[in-house]
Amino acid sequence: MAIDNGPDPDAARRDAALRARGLHQAADAELDAIAAEVAKQAAGIAEIPYLPSSMVNWRTADRQFFAGLHVATGGLGGATADDIPRHMDLEDGWCPKVVRRKKAYPLDDVRDSSRWAGNPVANALGVRAYLGAPVFDPDDDTLVLGSVCVVDTVERPWGREGLALIKNVSVEITAYINRL
Repeated sequence: MAIDNGPDPDAARRDAALRARGLHQAADAELDAIAAEVAKQAAGIAEIPYLPSSMVNWRTADRQFFAGLHVATGGLGGATADDIPRHMDLEDGWCPKVVRRKKAYPLDDVRDSSRWAGNPVANALGVRAYLGAPVFDPDDDTLVLGSVCVVDTVERPWGREGLALIKNVSVEITAYINRL
């Protein structure tokens, strides 16, 4: 289900920037570690005894690519990190919305809006809550390369603390990219 129909004015520029940095197709151990850490911090904020799943997602010209991935054990419909492919269709999920908005996007319950009814990610993996923030190109603060997000299989009021967390992590990822 496409969530944002229409042309993406930054697609070519974003894809070129990702390719120039070698970020468009390789999993990255450091980004996996950042994804695991943001899941840990989100669990602390939510006061839950498990880690939700999280991703660092690049939006290339033809797909979304999870360069960083943490999948909660038993989360996401019982899937493990080995079960989750590191790529998705270009418009699936909520990260494309974050990229287009160029700002954080919390969804305490993805089913609250008819816009998300039938979302393939929610249906396939049982996602109920989403919290994402854009990751900007360190050389061009108008260009969003992708997003960092946390998802959970139950409703989750992320609140201000959750928003602050995801925004801070996006800044951390931009700084990491700048060191590459």
